[in-house]
Amino acid sequence: MKKLTMIFAGMLTFQLGFSQLSDEEYSYITADFKGILNLNVISNPQVEFSFSSIDEYSRGIVKYNAVRLQVDATVNWDLFAYASTDFWTQAEAYSKDGEADLPAEVLEIQAISPNLSSPQGGNFNDFTSIKGLSNSGVVGGVPDAGSTQFIAGMVGTGPDESYGAGSARSNPETHDFRVHYRVVPGLPTRFPNSTVPLGGKGFLQAGNYTIEVVFALVEDL
Repeated sequence: MKKLTMIFAGMLTFQLGFSQLSDEEYSYITADFKGILNLNVISNPQVEFSFSSIDEYSRGIVKYNAVRLQVDATVNWDLFAYASTDFWTQAEAYSKDGEADLPAEVLEIQAISPNLSSPQGGNFNDFTSIKGLSNSGVVGGVPDAGSTQFIAGMVGTGPDESYGAGSARSNPETHDFRVHYRVVPGLPTRFPNSTVPLGGKGFLQAGNYTIEVVFALVEDL
């Protein structure tokens, strides 16, 4: 008997499938951007005017660079100035004749650089009488569009009515101001440059007087 041998040849294959693997984790970040509005005032603690000669009475005295104002801000801003009272405070009288009520307006101020806006209440681009509290229009620290004098900016939010963000170091022309003070008594002592005249007898009682000037930096109004 013949033996039949059959050979089956075949191919065995393996298919390996791979799925996409991933893993995601999250890191949550918060950022708190606080607004910065900083006014740095550089000045002697007290600026003194001493009138002891006829020439000083006639020509007046100027205190150049009496105050330096530096503004650092991340928002648009305005800067204005006014006297904290309507009159100077008499600390000591040197005579018995004359008026002791000395209006704040006898103090004149000039700011360098000039205000690039046009406030209705005025600016300090040239020597100008500073307004006393009642005349300044400032109530509770808020200025009035028609009365308050601005060193920079004005009441209003238009593009030409405020100064922009920046630092005094990087923007000295717009964020760094030097302020001159001037007082001109005149002879007799009637302060001819003042926008508010002396009352009563119309001339000053000799003495020592003090007043406080307020420089106010606010976010654009």
